[in-house]
Amino acid sequence: MVKLFQGDVLTVQRDVDSWIEVYKPRIVDFKQSLIVLEHNLIVLLSFLYDAESETDRVEYKVNPFKT
Repeated sequence: MVKLFQGDVLTVQRDVDSWIEVYKPRIVDFKQSLIVLEHNLIVLLSFLYDAESETDRVEYKVNPFKT
């Protein structure tokens, strides 16, 4: 996965932290590049990761529709 950001470092870190918290990937490799375009700083993050599937089974209980 490649993520491209424009903005301050804290915004980038919060977005990556949220991605890790939600998807819980097993990160195998990580690379970071910084690119300066005129007055903008572009952060390019490259992640090599293995997606881990949830082992928990989700069950739903639906109440019968009553009229």
